[in-house]
Parts: sequence; C-alpha cells; structure tokens
Amino acid sequence: MESEPPIQVLFVDDEPGLLSAIRDYLTIVYSIGVEVCNSGSDALTREDLFAFDCLIIDYEMPDIDGIVLLTEIRSMNQDIPIIFFTGKGHEEVAIQAINAGADYYIKKGGNPEELFTELAHYIHKGVRRYRAEKSLVEKERQYRAVVEDLTEFVCRLDPDGVIIFVNSAFLNNLQVPYDILSGVNFHSLYPDHQGKIQDIIEFCDPDNPSAEIELPFTGVHGKIIWHQWTIRVIYDNVFNILEIQAVGRDISKQRETERQESVLRNLGLSLATSSSTEAALNSSLSAAIEISECQTGAVYLHNRMSGKLTPFLEQGPYRAALYRFLEDFFKNQNDILLAPGNPVYVSLTDLHQYETRFSSFAFIPILRFGDIMGWIILASDNLAEIPFEIRHPLEGVTSQIGNVISRIEAEEALRDALIESEERYMQLSETSPDAIAILTDGTIVYLNPAANALFETANMDDFFRKPFHDLLDADLQKWFEGIIKTKIRGQGPSTGEGFLVTKSGKRIYGELITVPISHAGEDAILLLIRDKTSQRMQEQALIESERRFREMADLLPEPLFEADIQGNLTFCNRGVTALFGRTNLQDPNICKIYELVSEQEHLRFSTILNKVAAELKPMTGDFIAAGDTDEPRIIHLSLAPVIKNDQFSGTRGILVDITENKRYQEKLHHMIEEKDVLFRELHHRVKNNMQIISSMLQLQEEYISDDVILSALHDCEQRINSMALVHETLYRTESLAEIPFDHYLENLSQAVTEGFATVRDIRTDIDVGGIRLSLDTSVTIGLIVNELMVNSMKYAFVDRPSGVIRIKLACNDESCLLEYSDDGVGLPAGFDIEKTSSLGMRLVRILARQIRGKLLIENSLGAGMICTVQFPKQGGRK
Repeated sequence: MESEPPIQVLFVDDEPGLLSAIRDYLTIVYSIGVEVCNSGSDALTREDLFAFDCLIIDYEMPDIDGIVLLTEIRSMNQDIPIIFFTGKGHEEVAIQAINAGADYYIKKGGNPEELFTELAHYIHKGVRRYRAEKSLVEKERQYRAVVEDLTEFVCRLDPDGVIIFVNSAFLNNLQVPYDILSGVNFHSLYPDHQGKIQDIIEFCDPDNPSAEIELPFTGVHGKIIWHQWTIRVIYDNVFNILEIQAVGRDISKQRETERQESVLRNLGLSLATSSSTEAALNSSLSAAIEISECQTGAVYLHNRMSGKLTPFLEQGPYRAALYRFLEDFFKNQNDILLAPGNPVYVSLTDLHQYETRFSSFAFIPILRFGDIMGWIILASDNLAEIPFEIRHPLEGVTSQIGNVISRIEAEEALRDALIESEERYMQLSETSPDAIAILTDGTIVYLNPAANALFETANMDDFFRKPFHDLLDADLQKWFEGIIKTKIRGQGPSTGEGFLVTKSGKRIYGELITVPISHAGEDAILLLIRDKTSQRMQEQALIESERRFREMADLLPEPLFEADIQGNLTFCNRGVTALFGRTNLQDPNICKIYELVSEQEHLRFSTILNKVAAELKPMTGDFIAAGDTDEPRIIHLSLAPVIKNDQFSGTRGILVDITENKRYQEKLHHMIEEKDVLFRELHHRVKNNMQIISSMLQLQEEYISDDVILSALHDCEQRINSMALVHETLYRTESLAEIPFDHYLENLSQAVTEGFATVRDIRTDIDVGGIRLSLDTSVTIGLIVNELMVNSMKYAFVDRPSGVIRIKLACNDESCLLEYSDDGVGLPAGFDIEKTSSLGMRLVRILARQIRGKLLIENSLGAGMICTVQFPKQGGRK
C-alpha cells in the first residue's frame, strides 16, 4: 500500500519564539514539516508558496496585514487550506478572515498543548480535504483520457435524448466536428428510426436498464454506416431518468461480410443442384453482380479452336455498351487476360484511352484444372474502382465453377454412356459385386447374380409375385414412389438409403442409386444396391459411443472443448455454455477457439496455441474470459495437442473458472498488505516514542550537574536508543518477523562510540554474517552488547590512544554463540559477575537469563576481556 507523503506547512508570523515552538512541536509530535516565514511580503514572493500542503497566517504583521495577505493568496489559489492564527479575539476579525477565504480560525493564547493540538487537528483536516480534491480532479482527467482513447463510441444524453458528450471515436466515424453534434438530439441522427430508439429507451426500467439496437447512419456521399448501440438508462431514486448513456461500434463491415457470405452460401446450394454448364455460369454471374453491386455483367469463354474470347452470357442493362467496350479492350489486352489467370481490375484512371460509359471493370478468371476456360466480367458506371474488400469474395464466386462444370460434364457423360451402352453395362453388371436391378413400372425385369445373393433368391421369378415396393421400409417406399413418378430419361442419378427385406425376412441396410434409362424401348430405372449393413452397424455403434461420450462430458462440471487446426471449435460440453452464461456473453454460440477469451487476450492466447502446436506439449495459463467487461471472469485454461497419425491435428482443453479464487487471493493479499503497514507503523511509532523519551532525557541532562546522575541518565538514554534501533531496523526490513542482525549491530556500535565524545581511536570489528533474529531476541542481545560496549568505552581504554572491540555471533541448528571482547585493560582482580554491584553487569546477567543463555566473562589470554553468551536459537535463522 502506498503511504501518504509527509505534510509540509508554511507558517507566516513575525514572532520568532512562537514560530520556533510551533515548528518543534508539530515536527516532533505529529511529524509535520514546518517552514517559517517572518513577513507577508516574503511569503508572496516565494516561488514554492503553493507547493506546501497548508498555510498558517498571523493577523498582525508589520509589513502586510493578515487579511490583505489572505486576500492576495486566495486571488491566486482558491483550493490550498489556510488557517488564520491570531491573538485578536474580536468577532469581526474572525468574520473578515472567513469572508476573505480562511478555512479555519484559531485564537492564540491559553494552554499551549491544547492550542498546538487544535492547530495540528485543523492542519490534518484541511490537508486531507485538499489532497482528496486534487486526487478527484486527477481521476476525472484520467477518466476522460480513457474515454477519449476508446475505439468504441461513447455518447451521453440528457433525458430528452440531447447529446451532452461524445468521444472522438464517434466523431471520427461520422467525420464531423464536435460542434455539429453538441446539443443535437441523438434520435435525429437516425431519422427513419427515431420511434424505434424511443421504444428501446421506454422499454428499459431500473431492473433492466440497458438494451441493444442496430441503426443505419447515412454518411457522406450517401454511404450507409451500420452502428450497434448498447443503450443504458440512469434513474434517480424515484425512477426518473437522469441520463442516458450509449456505447456503440461500427458493424458495417460485419454486415457486409454476412451479406457476402449469404450470397456465396446460396450460390453453393445452386451450384450443387445445377445440371448444366449454362445454369452454373448463370448462377455464378448473378452472385458476382449481387456481391459487387455492379450493374452489368457477362461471361466470356475461350474458344479452343480460335483461341479467342466469345460471349456466353449477359445480365443487366447497357449490355450493348459492354459488348462494344470488350471488343475494343480484347484487341489491346488479350495477352494479359490469357496468360497468368489472375484477376484483373480496371479503374477509372486506366480507361482514358477508351470511349465507354463505365468507370470500372473486374475480370475474374474461370479456371479448370489450372487452365483459363473463361472470364466473369463485371462493369460499373458509378464506382471509380472495384473496392478491395469485395475482391476476395468475387474471386470466391469462381473458385468452384471448374469443379462444378467437371461434375456436370461427368454426369452428362454418364447418362450418355448409360443410354448408348446399355447392353454393355448389362454384361458388366453380371460380374459386379453390387446388386443391380432394372425395373419397369415398379416391377423387376432384371437382377444380376449379386442381387439374387443379396435377397436370398434362386432366380428372378421370386420377385414376380410381389412388387419391388414391398421389399422397402416406409421411408424408402416414399422415396422410391417419388422416383417412379418423376422418372425422366436423361435425368441425373438419385440416391437413397434405408432398410430392405430379403426372402427369409432378414433386414438389410442398403444404399440405392437410381438412373432413368431406356430398356427394351421402354422407360425404365436402373437400380444399384450396395449392402451397407455392416457399415451401418459400425456407424450406429460410433453414434452411440459419441452419445455416451457427450453425455459423460456434459455431466462434468468443468467446461471441455476441442478445436481443429484452423481454430474452429469441433466440440464443447454444456460446461462451456454454463461458463459463458455467467460472463453475460452477447453471443453464446462460440465457433472459434479465440472467442473463449476476451479480445485483449487474443495475442497472448495465440502465442500459447502456437507453442502447443510447435512443441506438442500441454500448456496452461490464466485468461480473462470473453463476455461482460464490467464483471470479467478469470479462467484457468489447460491446452493439450491432438495427435493423429503422428501429426498435429488440433487442440483440446479444459477451462476452470477461478474468478472467486482470484478475488479471494486479491482480498487476502490486500489484508496482508494492510497488516504489514499497520505493523510497520506500530514499530515506527514505538521507535518515535523511544526517541521522544531519549530527547527528554537529553533535555533533562542540561539541568543536572551531578556527574553520577548524568552518567546514569546517559546510560539510560543509550539503552533506550538500543531498543529504538531494533524497531527502526525492523521498520526498514522486508520481513517483520526477523531482523538482519549484522546491520543492527553495525548501527548500534556506531551509535555507542559516537555517544562517548573522545579523541581515542576505538575500532569495532563485527562478524555476524547473514544471521536474522526475532524481535525479542534482538532486543535482548542488543542490550547486552550495548552494556558491554558502554563498559568498555568507560573503563577498558583509560589512558590509551586506541582500542579494538570485537563482536562475533554464530548459529547452528540448535543454538547461537555471542562472543564479545576488547583489547583494553581487562577485568579487575577477583571480578565475579554474580557478585558485582555494577548496574550494567547486573543487566547483562539478567538479560542472559531471559534468553536462557549461559554467560561467561573473563580476562582474555592477551590484553582485555572476553564475554560469551550461548543461548537457544529462539526463532533465529541463518
């Protein structure tokens, strides 16, 4: 959590004593930074006057009256908190100050502590308000910046629908300046749909305040732009409309794409049923004209004999003008159209050498087996150029024509072959593994050996006693009756599937193919029967297995899915629908794997998909699910590659909704941060309180002349500083549980040596390493080291110019060992730590017992003394 910066105050007063007292009190007690200024004129000339968080102004000053100074400051800054601080107690002075812009009024005099406390209270109160207002202004600025950067349209309307705000995305889409839309009624932008807009707004209520609508806007040059809007109505507490908010986007490209896809879809159906080349080309030309919105079109085919293009079909007006232009154009551009087989687009700038009413052309090649068999030609008299966005769909029109024509020719060839070679095929049918029959008026007149075996008959006479119709199930009977009624010689084959019954009553599932033929001079039907009973059983088993799999998958609470190599979803269980129902996804019919996540996650999601495909290893990640951006759902996505025939063929995955877990983790993290801040503040305040006590002892020393008392006070002050230093070290560490003891001892030793003003060169050698101790242990060990160092500084180096103090701390898994030594004069003869009357040594003994330590103090082998304390580890670690 980011802490507030310290408060900085400027105090303008001409009383030096008062300025000093207030500055010291506010700084020490409330940690408020105070700068002083002795005159009003100096304050007005300061460049950093408004860099302070608060101003305190006296009333009576020799150069400028406090009211005048207050008025001048308010003329330059209306927001900074100002406290009027004066000894004048008249009511008119307070009224003048408040009228001039003072936030608070405080009268001098009375109890200083109460006065200063009241002053600190008003400072904190004013600064909190001042900073909150500045923060609010900054957030408002950031909000406006975000709205302006959105790609979606944002409009705010009053209850009557008058526009009170639009963002730049909407203005850019309409290509109008803000002044034109400001104050305009939103309904008037869509004049033919004003009633529909009003109905949508009236349809909303406080329980369902939003609705969607798609509206066409007539842009420049009469171009229609489609907008999709989400209208949200804001109500007051008595259900009156306060404001209307609209968020939209341009869906023109989407609608145009849908229109083109519909045309191509209908073309595909038409081509699938076309039985002649002319019908296929006619359907393709109509689709190309509809997609391009050109007026005139034609189909020209290559004449293989002459090598020239000849007209085959024409549609639309001005066909004669198109024919004249193409005659001239082919003379100059024939090589271009014959060579590569690429589409050719001719714009208005390319037609300067021709006399024509048209302004642009499109030449789309019709390819068959890689060769150009002709061109679909489109002409427009109002487009300067065929738009780039429709060129690809136009080229898609001709992509299947070659295959369709090949199919049509193959079917025509098949019909011709059947008619011309009926006897030859009869001979071939005798050896065919498929059952073949010929029927005239629904009665079998021929069966091949495979048919006899299929129906378990000895010869064809068994079928003369009942019609073939009776051998079929109900569905096949209906189909077959339709074939009998509509049989036309030369018509294409017809296919049906269903159950047949053999002589013994056995049911066979077969595929039936019928072709109208001529037999013995009469119209007949050639029937081909393929036994698919085994295949049918396998398919049924596969369907049943798939059903069981899907039911089991739908019972799982986790969403499961599978996608092919192009990213198309090939399977989703009900868990996916349930998950995205919770996300308020506008279109729950997800077709692409990318639609599982929000748009801003597409790039990262694509990276993981590519890694799964490249490395063929499972991958996981957390993503924002597609759906409502106001209440996003977080999903944990596990992806695995689908391997078929040792090749990557797709991706399957499982989703887990971890939104609540994420929210709980964030809440827990926030609580830990708050607790950490509170503990740090506690240690900081404990340190500050100890420093205040230490400062008070220092002030007391100034009034004491007794050296013994002074020494005792100095020792107490040093002990307090030792404990305060623990809290200061803990406050500045990452972990509040343990203290880096090396940093603490270095600071402690420096503080002790600086506390004894001496010309001696006393050096400390500390060897602790990276040991960290708990708070209680650190305080105790710190006090022990403090007492030993104070003792050394007082008695060990008397009449010596220099000395060395060594401190070493080492820990293992069970205990720690503190070694303290100096090279001073050593301990007096007969020294016993248990019998000494020195307060410092007694404290060392008592503190060692507190941590269950073993204390040993003795003279070292060389000069000086050595003290060791071995104690249990007590939570410390290395």
